Amino acid sequence: MAGARDGDIYCRMNRIYSSVLALGVVVGCGNDGSQSPTTQVTAATGGNLSTGGAASTTGAQATTGGASASATTSTATGGNNTGGASSTASTATSSATGGKSSTGGLSSRGGTSSTATPSTGGAPASGGNGASGGTHATGGGNSTTAPTGGASTATGGRTAVGGASSAGGTGGATATGGSRSSGGSSSAAVKVCSVPSTLKDASACNGKLIGTALAQGQLSNSSYTAAAREFNYATPENEMKWDTVESYQNNFNFGPGDTIVNFAKQNGMKVKGHTLVWHSQLPNWVSSLSTASAVRSAMVNHITKVMTHFKGSIYAWDVVNEAWDTPSKKGDGTATLRASVFKNKIGDGFIDEAFQAAKAADSSALLFYNDYSTEGMNDKSNAVYNMVKGMKERGIPIDGVGIQTHIGTPNDTPTAAEVKQNIDRLAALGLQVVISEMDVNGCDGYTADSMAAIYHDIVAACVSQPLCTAITVWGISDSGSWLNSFSEAGCNGKQATPLLWDGSYKKKATYNSVMKALTGS
Repeated sequence: MAGARDGDIYCRMNRIYSSVLALGVVVGCGNDGSQSPTTQVTAATGGNLSTGGAASTTGAQATTGGASASATTSTATGGNNTGGASSTASTATSSATGGKSSTGGLSSRGGTSSTATPSTGGAPASGGNGASGGTHATGGGNSTTAPTGGASTATGGRTAVGGASSAGGTGGATATGGSRSSGGSSSAAVKVCSVPSTLKDASACNGKLIGTALAQGQLSNSSYTAAAREFNYATPENEMKWDTVESYQNNFNFGPGDTIVNFAKQNGMKVKGHTLVWHSQLPNWVSSLSTASAVRSAMVNHITKVMTHFKGSIYAWDVVNEAWDTPSKKGDGTATLRASVFKNKIGDGFIDEAFQAAKAADSSALLFYNDYSTEGMNDKSNAVYNMVKGMKERGIPIDGVGIQTHIGTPNDTPTAAEVKQNIDRLAALGLQVVISEMDVNGCDGYTADSMAAIYHDIVAACVSQPLCTAITVWGISDSGSWLNSFSEAGCNGKQATPLLWDGSYKKKATYNSVMKALTGS
């Protein structure tokens, strides 16, 4: 094994040379120290680079208070292995742009690490997490797998705010502020597949769920149900809301919700329950409760009875919906908890209490917070980020965040880059993220092509993040969209055309663009 030993010495000297000059070609080593055809070109300014398996990120990336990798394109068919880093036929270009104190750089268990010039402590991330001591990937892996020759395409800029990120790390990144991400917060290499015949087959390409809002009254329409069968994830549009399920105190009507669940089961669809605690579509008897104890009792009873009924049939729940408010519906201005019977009587703690009750009722269901105009980077999304970060730190059982993604009047119109930035910072907390109610308001003057581009780019932003697990479109046919009767949509009697099928159930350009995004093209 003399040749392997010589190769190992060469690799180590090359790494040292690259670290000192911060510019070099690094030859990776396999488990036995042999050279593998891996090249990395590195420019380092106070950051760090691990010379093992290639990290895959999509798009320009800046981390407040942490190291970042920018403009990385990678195809990795191997990862870091205990005893030495191995990367087969991969290329990466990385830039670490300061702000991160690194002692030994990004290291892999049992392998080699690159050194970098320590910074003076780094800037704390703007969510409260200061990265210290460099990011350490445990479990021996900083690798992503992509088809040989495949390349990740940048969807847009990305800034991780509020936590350190790990470039393709399997162990996540830990910031000194407290939160550890499950599986890392950076983008995965997006697999490219041939375009199949249904949306659910397309979603399988990169392991996502593709969903729609289902309406009980439409399930007798054969065109509607044929389109619905293209999805593998369903959210009842209104059938599990409080005014339907418990219009009179402790008198429950589960029939409409059961109809949705049964259709989903028959067609291999997972179900997300929507929604347990919401200020709207609330029966008068709830709004009229006058004491904290009465409201708390009603809330906990409702959560317990509803979740117990559907236990085993519901994959995830929107536990609390739209609790935050801003002066602008676009999410700008000082964000405060919305005045509701829950906030007014119980206080700010009603959200924690709701999630605790939900966990007690069904420990197997995923628990989500859901809100609108929280997709990009604005005051409202910052408030939600800080809230869920605090919940994680307090041990409140929350599994994820739903960003509704109603694009256009009266709601926010974020760029795909901003959406990706927000998704990534939530994922860095170890939370799942779902695009939970997507539509694009055609009454805002969008063309068919521009609407298709919005769908494609936002769905692609989700596909590139491993912890963005599902995309739900809020309805099937344009003719059935809630926006058609929503006075603030500005349609003035026109059809909003926000979905993937037109009023005659013909597939639109938006449908094709979602198919492409799901399959990595």
